Amino acid sequence: MTTGIRRRAVLAGLLATALARGALAFEAPLPRPRPGGARGVPAVVTLPQAPSGVSSWLVVDLDRGTILDAHEARVPQAPASVAKLPTAAYALERLGPGHRFETRLAMRGRVVGDRIEGDLVLAGGWDPELDTDALLPLVMALQRAGVRRITGRFLVDPGHAPEIAAIDPSQPEDAAYNPAISGLNLNFNRVRVEWPDKAGPSDIRVSARALRLDPGVKGVRVVASDAPDLNVFAYSTQGDSEVWQIAGRELKRRGGRWLPVRQPAAYAGEVFAALCATQGIALPEAVPGASGPQDVILATQRSAPLVGILEGMLHHSTNLTAEVVGQASSGELGSPMGSAAAMNRWAGAFAGFPVDDPGFAFANHSGLTTRSRVSAERMVAFLRAATTRPVPEGAERTDPRLPGGVARLLRPYNVATKGDGLDHDKLLIVAKTGTMDFVRGLAGYVITPGGRRLAFAVFSNDLDRRSGGVSHIDRAWMGRARGFEKVLLQNWIAMADGGKPGSRG
Repeated sequence: MTTGIRRRAVLAGLLATALARGALAFEAPLPRPRPGGARGVPAVVTLPQAPSGVSSWLVVDLDRGTILDAHEARVPQAPASVAKLPTAAYALERLGPGHRFETRLAMRGRVVGDRIEGDLVLAGGWDPELDTDALLPLVMALQRAGVRRITGRFLVDPGHAPEIAAIDPSQPEDAAYNPAISGLNLNFNRVRVEWPDKAGPSDIRVSARALRLDPGVKGVRVVASDAPDLNVFAYSTQGDSEVWQIAGRELKRRGGRWLPVRQPAAYAGEVFAALCATQGIALPEAVPGASGPQDVILATQRSAPLVGILEGMLHHSTNLTAEVVGQASSGELGSPMGSAAAMNRWAGAFAGFPVDDPGFAFANHSGLTTRSRVSAERMVAFLRAATTRPVPEGAERTDPRLPGGVARLLRPYNVATKGDGLDHDKLLIVAKTGTMDFVRGLAGYVITPGGRRLAFAVFSNDLDRRSGGVSHIDRAWMGRARGFEKVLLQNWIAMADGGKPGSRG
């Protein structure tokens, strides 16, 4: 038996013991909050009316292994983007915090004079953050090699997995947060569309905007339409082009939108060729093709370390990043459900609950679906298990009061309200939110002013009221859900500190 196997076995045994204690605590009668508090301790207030549907929650003391409060904690709920939290932990475990994705530029042939005698290949490596700016170093490597043209084909290779046209087909087709998934992604598989006041057909600009570069795009076109039943945008394909119709009334005043790309490898190839043209390098139109071991690598563009990618994913809730990173972690490339199933199996072993448990059943990695389910009980068990992991390399400068693992990548969450009586200078909450129409989730960790360490999850769903869709967010319902979460958190903090110094009345 190797040292690594022995270590994992010991950790698994310790974790199983801790979870067993938590399970016993869960079976005990649960105290209910009461108004009022000791001197110098904020009062526990009466909860406001919960949003319609089902609300469930659980909060535990990480150090004592006891439950502070719970309600319907075993009810599986749709988590929305809270799904990105286990996805991040999964990626840290499977790939490591220092992992970098690589996009390669290669040739199949040789350089003769100012040309490549053969094919040029742009090969994706599942980098979720590759953008137009990051393609430029590959272009400059070609220029430094003295290449000005090629005699063969320009191939774009997204890898052996099929491209997926959209993360969730039930979403509005023009939702930029719901793009295609590929092994070769660019600008989160989005294009920027802008037009001036009283725009004509030639005034609509489509571009591959990044921080510094903003080249125009022809493979994705936006055309005006006077169709009376057109809401704003409608998608179609014409030959090799992606075509968006925009309602003509929208062009009367200046505007702009991000739109999703459905053919990402072709998009990346077009942008790369356009950048090459600016440097005097002529390439033919990109066509699909596979890279191979016979190819000669000309340049490699490496992503940022995974820990930074995951931190950005959790902060900005980027669905593309979650799906790509999750699939890269499982090896189930091109199979969102198969990849999520692999993560579910891993999570069961990681957190000590049964494999195929309906209380932890994610259908994809981003949460952009109503088919995923997680209970507050299982989510908190997962959060507890994650605290056994070390601080990820690259996240050492985060607040040392936080436990290790994915907690160090989460964003601070603010629950301050006027007169809440909490010492916010000493309070720290880090959490991941999840929001879809009539779906709300929040899960993470609390360091109370008195030094208590808590893990919590709260979910609210009213799936019966989802308006066939997801074309909008019911703001009144969402406002009630967020307000309910805030009071829950304030109460838990007051209950946990119960008279300890560090809070103010």
